[in-house]
Amino acid sequence: MYPIRKTTMRTSTTLQKMTWLFAITTVAAVGAGYAAVAASSRLRSPTVVVTFNIEKVTADLTERADAEVKLRDLIMDIEEEKQAKFKKIEEVTTAIESASDADRALMEEQIDQLKLSALSFQRFSLSQIDVERSLMFRDLYQKIKAAVGEVAVENGYDLVLISDDNREIIVNPNMQVKREFQVREQIEVKRIMFASSQIDITEQIVTHMNLEWEKHSD
Repeated sequence: MYPIRKTTMRTSTTLQKMTWLFAITTVAAVGAGYAAVAASSRLRSPTVVVTFNIEKVTADLTERADAEVKLRDLIMDIEEEKQAKFKKIEEVTTAIESASDADRALMEEQIDQLKLSALSFQRFSLSQIDVERSLMFRDLYQKIKAAVGEVAVENGYDLVLISDDNREIIVNPNMQVKREFQVREQIEVKRIMFASSQIDITEQIVTHMNLEWEKHSD
């Protein structure tokens, strides 16, 4: 009986030692892990955050100005063609007064066709101008996005945000949408409440893009 009791006590003591050893090892491992994380946190550089005003960038781009010139040329060409169509209507309308009864019916039909053609051209031209402007701004946005990435990589910026802290809440009384919803919608889309001017890189982006545009233009 006694030898069995001694063996049991010896086994219990051994298990206790192993349990304590495992606990100490676990605590040491966890402590080492926390120490490693803390050390890496201390070694990691702070995140560099900058902002820019996308409206000002778009307005100050040389490429935008050149695109606007081309768009104005298109608008002038469309306007000239539209004026020519309406002038033709006036000419036929004037000529119909001295036309014979037989010719007058044909000329009235011609006037109706000319008016329909002029109105169709006017609607088409407005749509064409809208399409060209939308393509212009979409292209500029894509190029601004690419330029921001290039500037960020060159200067070590980790995060670049579009600043909207200067945008005021505006209510349009002529809209069918209730003023409350106009205000709430604008508040919901705002992202930055305050940004120091010291982290603004608007001019840096404009300079970068204008230099690149000059290279490609040459």
